[in-house]
Amino acid sequence: MSHSVRSWPTAAALILRQDMATLFLPVSPMSDALPTGQQLDTPDTIESSGLQLTERDIVFVCPNCQGELAVDKDGAGLSLACSHCGQTVTVPEYSGPSLHFLQAATSKLADALENARSSGPRDFQLEGRNQTELGTRQHELERQIRETQAQVSDLREQINHARIQLHRYQLKLEMLKERENELKAEMDAVRGQLSLSVNQTRKKE
Repeated sequence: MSHSVRSWPTAAALILRQDMATLFLPVSPMSDALPTGQQLDTPDTIESSGLQLTERDIVFVCPNCQGELAVDKDGAGLSLACSHCGQTVTVPEYSGPSLHFLQAATSKLADALENARSSGPRDFQLEGRNQTELGTRQHELERQIRETQAQVSDLREQINHARIQLHRYQLKLEMLKERENELKAEMDAVRGQLSLSVNQTRKKE
């Protein structure tokens, strides 16, 4: 059964366009430094803020009109009508965050980190708060610190996994190069033997 591409309920789950010019939603530009008293957002919030694409999106090209489509990964394998040309297309399998999302998210995180490091000391403005308010804030900060530490630990594990995976890919690449060299050497040997055989046949004639 075929579904209309535009029938996806969540706006962030589907973006249709001919190019990547609309990758960013209109948002207020970031200031050069964080306003005094403003708490840093989480990395997940920073990288997704103002982006039409999400980490879940499958970005692919319509084989009929070459228009770019983006569909939430839950739509993998479905047959949908391309909004550019109306032809039926099959959504490919999800293979991880798209390059478009990774480039945009990385740029946003780099800018946010630079802004955070260049901002002045934060004024916490605690004067005038009573013990109840301060105690409540203390408990909230303790909770946020635990969450942040857990996220740091999780990201370190992911980075370690990614390093091992990268090393694996590098070894596979080197093995493929060795295989290519071996195949080319055999090809040269076959061509040489074939040429020798042809010459011998001609001499006999």
